[in-house]
Amino acid sequence: MTETASPPITFRPVAEPDVPMLWRWLAEPHVRAFYQKAPITLDEVAAKMAPRISGEVPARCHIALYDGTPFGYLQSYRNTDWPEWAAMIGSHGGASIDLHIGDPTFIGRGLGRAMLAAYVRDFVFHHFVDMSEAYIAHEVTNTAALAASQAAGFRVIGSFVEAGVPMTLLVLHREAAV
Repeated sequence: MTETASPPITFRPVAEPDVPMLWRWLAEPHVRAFYQKAPITLDEVAAKMAPRISGEVPARCHIALYDGTPFGYLQSYRNTDWPEWAAMIGSHGGASIDLHIGDPTFIGRGLGRAMLAAYVRDFVFHHFVDMSEAYIAHEVTNTAALAASQAAGFRVIGSFVEAGVPMTLLVLHREAAV
């Protein structure tokens, strides 16, 4: 029996035409539960994404594609560019990653782990060449995201509270990235 390879997960920068899709994803119940708790308008998403798309905000934002179909959002940034975040997690070095699977038809297929592992491998450590650590944090109750991050090689290193919400902090060292 011959195994067939899964289609690759690829990434492309977020562009202005992606804003309506991002807005729809942010309204999905699984995203609202942990990522965008308050309702947000299309205009608010456009206003938030515009400086990220133009490069004015020091975050690199990407759409994840599975076999060419958009299914997830990721952003990465140097912790030093966000001093409040760096102080909160206790690390002024390294880069951090935020992500979610937006399209609900892609949930439960192992793509969160695959998306994160590919993003770290194909983008984060290549773009942030002087960084030796990548960080990600999830709400302690987001067991699916925690499991996906650990399956991608991240290891729990601590906890903190963000906006009153208990969070788990994970790290992946460059040499452990696969």
